[in-house]
Amino acid sequence: MSRHDGRSTSLRRRPSRTVPALIVGILLLAAGVALVWLTIARLMNGTWSMVLQGPRDWLTGLTWNSAGAWGVGVGAVVVGVILLLCAIVPGGFSALPVRSPDGSDQAPVQEQETVMTRRAVAQLARARCGQIDGVSSVTATATGKRVHLNVKTSLRESGDLRARVTDTISEHLETAGLDPVPRVSATIQSNA
Repeated sequence: MSRHDGRSTSLRRRPSRTVPALIVGILLLAAGVALVWLTIARLMNGTWSMVLQGPRDWLTGLTWNSAGAWGVGVGAVVVGVILLLCAIVPGGFSALPVRSPDGSDQAPVQEQETVMTRRAVAQLARARCGQIDGVSSVTATATGKRVHLNVKTSLRESGDLRARVTDTISEHLETAGLDPVPRVSATIQSNA
C-alpha cells in the first residue's frame, strides 16, 4: 500500500478493538434480552419468574460487609479495569514501513509513504521459503518485529537448513525494502 495524496495520516494504523467491543456488546445484548423476557413474563403472569428465585434469595441474604458482596465488587472492578485497558492501550501496528525507492528511511512530507501488512510480509516469506531446496511445505507468521517459519522437509538430516532458511528470508525481506527488517526464526520438522 502506498499513499500519494499528501495527507498527514499515517498508513501504519493500529488495529481496532473489535474483540473487547464484541464481547461487551454480546453481554449487554444478552442482559437486555433477559431483562425484556423477564419483564414480559412479569407483566403476563403478575409474578416474577422462578429463574430469579435463586439469585434473589442469595442477594437478599447479602450484607454490605459480607464476602459475597466483596467478591462481586472486586470482580466487577477487575473486569472494568481490563476492559478500560483494552480500550486505552493501543495495539501493535498492523503494517511494517518500507523504504522509499531512493533508499531513504523517511518519505518527505507531502510525498509518498509505503507499508506492507504483516500478512503480506508472512506471505512473502512463505513464498520465498518454499523455493529453497529441501523445503517441502512452510507456514509463516509475522509480527511487527519478527517473522517465524514452520518448515517441513523430507530430508532425514536437516543440517544447515535452518540457517539457510533464516539467512535467505532475512536477505529477501531486506531486498523488499522493509526497514527495520524483522528478525527471522524457523522451526524445522522432518517428514522422513
